Amino acid sequence: MNIQIENNGVHVDERFDEQIMTKLGSLERYYDHIIDLIVYLHEEHQNKEVELKVIVKDDTLFVKEKGESFLNALETSIQSMQIRLKKYKEKTLKNI
Repeated sequence: MNIQIENNGVHVDERFDEQIMTKLGSLERYYDHIIDLIVYLHEEHQNKEVELKVIVKDDTLFVKEKGESFLNALETSIQSMQIRLKKYKEKTLKNI
């Protein structure tokens, strides 16, 4: 799984990048055929926004969450993506 972080002009330190990589690595437990994972960080006024784009074979899954901090938004987006991946896995298993 390739992980790419797009800061979009937002300044984050290397420790946060490492946290992102570690936390996103856990998504492979929910679906082990993830090809690419792209994280987009956005900042609008006081809101921090994290978008996750997960590319799997024959499909792309998106999640977008806001929070008071990037860490909060990241945690929420990971939880949402875990649910999406579980549903996607169940759907693909039914089609086999």
